[in-house]
Amino acid sequence: PGPVPAADSNSEAPAVAATGSGPLETEILVEGLISAPRADGSQEKRFVEAGRLEAGEGIYYTIRVHNPGKEPVKDVVVTKRMPFGVDFVAGSATGPACDVELSADNGATFSSRAKTGEFTHVRWIFQRPLAPGATALLRFRAIFR
Repeated sequence: PGPVPAADSNSEAPAVAATGSGPLETEILVEGLISAPRADGSQEKRFVEAGRLEAGEGIYYTIRVHNPGKEPVKDVVVTKRMPFGVDFVAGSATGPACDVELSADNGATFSSRAKTGEFTHVRWIFQRPLAPGATALLRFRAIFR
């Protein structure tokens, strides 16, 4: 088992960068998805903080993007560098009213058509402004190597 890769040890770029027309705050959560039985026999799925991982285990990265200001933030773009030791799961990146793009060349170029490959960055481009006080949740799944 290995430690949960929250951020790459590469110090040349931040683990996550958020830009827009105003202030933005970000927080990264690293979670596992567990199933627990309910009293009625059905299964409840919920996210919990990830612990130590075995090779091949799936984890979820959630980026909370918050607008602490009093005005909507326009042109929001959030870029997450892939942590060392994980592989992006194709098609898993989601966000509210966002276009998702991937980079395989350390963020030099991005494409929304990339489906497979070893990715270095995930980028979300918001289609709408982020309202004052609002928080958007962006998520993707990765497999621990």
